[in-house]
Amino acid sequence: MEQREGLIAILDALGAAVYSDQEIAQFLNSRALVLRLLAEKAESKAIRGDIDAKAVTTFTFNDTVLIVYRTERPPDLDDVEHFCELLRKFMVDSLMQGILFRGALSVGHFYVEEKSSTVMGTAVTDAAAWYDSADWVGINATPYATLVIQALPKRRGGDIERVLVDYLVPFADRPPLKLKAVNWPKAFYVRGVRPGGTSKDARAKCLSFLTVHGVPKSTEAKHFNSMAFFDHCVSLWKRQRTNQP
Repeated sequence: MEQREGLIAILDALGAAVYSDQEIAQFLNSRALVLRLLAEKAESKAIRGDIDAKAVTTFTFNDTVLIVYRTERPPDLDDVEHFCELLRKFMVDSLMQGILFRGALSVGHFYVEEKSSTVMGTAVTDAAAWYDSADWVGINATPYATLVIQALPKRRGGDIERVLVDYLVPFADRPPLKLKAVNWPKAFYVRGVRPGGTSKDARAKCLSFLTVHGVPKSTEAKHFNSMAFFDHCVSLWKRQRTNQP
């Protein structure tokens, strides 16, 4: 196994543990579709020269997906931006397919052995410690990754907030923490990424995705917290548009 550097996201599908046989079959088909769409998005970024063609690898086990983004050097803020673009698209595609993912991303060293589907290392351990902690639908950076990302150098111009924002991430077992979080709500307003329809019905469409499986008792906070994040990101985007020259 060769040591690599880059970013890792570990995501689990909320509610999948109690799926019926029919729901499991639908979940597997939907997951295969969104993973294929992720690969196509990564390939298009590789064609444009944004990332290496073999930079992105995915692994699945049970209801969990692990997405690996490998870099040939320590990752910088541009790498974070590219990876979060992929995660943003993955989140919206998953919502459209009825899969509610919650997870964490980390940065650092790891080892990958694709033949045996093995991924190990400090970045994996960090993401694994936090991927099922947040009380919402979404992807947050771990506390360690948040601090590292804040210090990363930038090689070109860009707007990281369109894909990654600072937010008080809610947790069920501890007070909220101000962490970096993938700005998946912004995708509802981006042509070519947003679900069918116009941006005017984006909030209603998001609500319909989040409630596709109902709102079982004790899960209501996840739905309310997810929509609070949606509203925060949309408000941030609108303020940025207003302040543009």
